[in-house]
Amino acid sequence: MIDKKIESEVKAMKNFLELWGKFHAIYTETISKEIISREDEERFLDTLRMIKGRYEELKGALDFRYMPHARLTDPVTDVLALKGIGFMSEKNLKKLNEDWRDSCVFLNNILEQLKNARKRAEELNPIGVFFRKVVARCS
Repeated sequence: MIDKKIESEVKAMKNFLELWGKFHAIYTETISKEIISREDEERFLDTLRMIKGRYEELKGALDFRYMPHARLTDPVTDVLALKGIGFMSEKNLKKLNEDWRDSCVFLNNILEQLKNARKRAEELNPIGVFFRKVVARCS
């Protein structure tokens, strides 16, 4: 039995992770330049605003909250709180890189939880339960 809600949540999370990866690529490309132009900064900030909207939609649709482990704040929200990257100090760039890493772990954990929920829903499939019982009796 396929749970359409869980399937759509898994798909939404995978799509967001793909966008998040592309956003990180834009960030990496931008900060690798010797001089970050105003156009580069605007491109980055426009993408950031778009991703921020998508993240809010995703949080609303999936109804998840960040549960603090090694840090107190949601790493995705921390990355999305950036006002710009043109004049960041080395200390702030280092923290931002840690936030990127933590955000990927956080988002992938959510995806794993959704996949586990999908697996549990499949195990509760009445037809699957019936066949497992038949196979167990025949063994």
